[in-house]
Amino acid sequence: MKITRADEGYDMPTNKVNNKPVSAENTNHEDDESLVSSENKVNNYWLINIGDTGGHEIAENKNVIANGNRDKLLASLIEGKLRKEPLLPAHRSIFRVPNLLRKHNEKVFVPNLVSIGPFHHGKKNLQAMQETKLWYLHLLLERKPTPDTNLEYFVKVIRSTEQYYRNCYEEKFDDLSSDQFVEMMVLDGCFIIEFFRVSAEELPKYKDDPVSAKWVILALLNDLLLLENQIPWGVLECLFDITWISGRRTLPDLALGFFYFWIFEMRPEINGVVKNLHLLDFIRNCLIRSFDENAEKEKSFSWPSIPSVTELLQAGVKFKRGKENDMLNVTFKDGVMEIPPIRVEENGESLFRNLIAFEQCEPNIINSTTHISSYAFLMDNLINSSKDIEFLVEKEIMKTFLSSEDTASFFNRLNNDADFCGFSYEELFEKVKQYHQGRWHRWRTSLGRDYFSNPWSIISFVAALVILALTLIQTVYSILSYQSK
Repeated sequence: MKITRADEGYDMPTNKVNNKPVSAENTNHEDDESLVSSENKVNNYWLINIGDTGGHEIAENKNVIANGNRDKLLASLIEGKLRKEPLLPAHRSIFRVPNLLRKHNEKVFVPNLVSIGPFHHGKKNLQAMQETKLWYLHLLLERKPTPDTNLEYFVKVIRSTEQYYRNCYEEKFDDLSSDQFVEMMVLDGCFIIEFFRVSAEELPKYKDDPVSAKWVILALLNDLLLLENQIPWGVLECLFDITWISGRRTLPDLALGFFYFWIFEMRPEINGVVKNLHLLDFIRNCLIRSFDENAEKEKSFSWPSIPSVTELLQAGVKFKRGKENDMLNVTFKDGVMEIPPIRVEENGESLFRNLIAFEQCEPNIINSTTHISSYAFLMDNLINSSKDIEFLVEKEIMKTFLSSEDTASFFNRLNNDADFCGFSYEELFEKVKQYHQGRWHRWRTSLGRDYFSNPWSIISFVAALVILALTLIQTVYSILSYQSK
């Protein structure tokens, strides 16, 4: 039998031992790389001449052809699935909280009373507030503060930028039709705006208003600042402008007025320079408004640490209460750490964690400085035990409605699994470490604690010095008397 290649004549090599033609069955693959194998040479397209047997010629290996067609088909199918655009919109700003952060306390990320936006839309336990939203919208339309206050105009304006608002969300929500999405934006936006106006007493309280109950207001304060419970600031601004009466408060004024005493008692101020993305971002911008933007921001943060309040006191560090509306502006100079006062309430963990989660997700913040995450890390370093909390409370730096142990635990677990590349307190940490490592500060503090902590200690120390001085004088006098003889 003779085997020829498709493009040239080729005599099949013979076995050197028995002078027999090499076949797929008797080929020794280790003898020569040129030996033909029906398995590893299929891509060379061998043709078999049957010769005098009256056989026929096989044009190509059918398996090769079949596999080639399959590969081509699969490649075509994969190419059809390729994305030509990024998976996520460039200006997304409302995110699902990552499981890495959610696992530490899931309930602080989930609304208890009202759903805002699509993430929790339609949940049964939040349906009661949907009726209240419809009632608030009815009252707004009935009041008709401006000529443009009508549903058709609301819908038209929001629908004109629907895709932009959809792209503000991390997820696509393809299950929501255009009508459903626009209705949700109009209903949620008008409810928030009217609720702010009622809370600011721009409008008289509605009779039999279910939202006027104190527990409802507290729940709304919490729910409206959840990362997953936001609508774009542009929606609020658009609907507000349509229904705004000249001379009344602006949207930022109303929003800050509502949340004013809920934000750690910080009394923040409106940041009119930056563009707000939603209510949670608005509150963050207010908190960081007065923070020194020129402070050093290291991009490669190696997670340093500083001693706790108790340890720093032993090294001679003094603590001072800072300005009330400057939460982030913690400073250290000449052995004195100045910390603005902060109030820790039951909602503190929810607000802190949602602010931190937002900083972890928002691309523009990740690429700059995560101020809230940095502050949480600073407080985690300073607070290790209830003794640290008790001292800060004594200095009126901290007011807490929790026990000292619970407050310490709150700060210790606050920044779990949070990461950041821009740290706000790099320079402060370096100064504190240098001061703490200085021996003189420790000796001076130890001397004051051991020998000058009470009047009797001071008297004893002075008496010891007097005795030592008299002994020295007597010794010198005796030496001089001996030499004069």
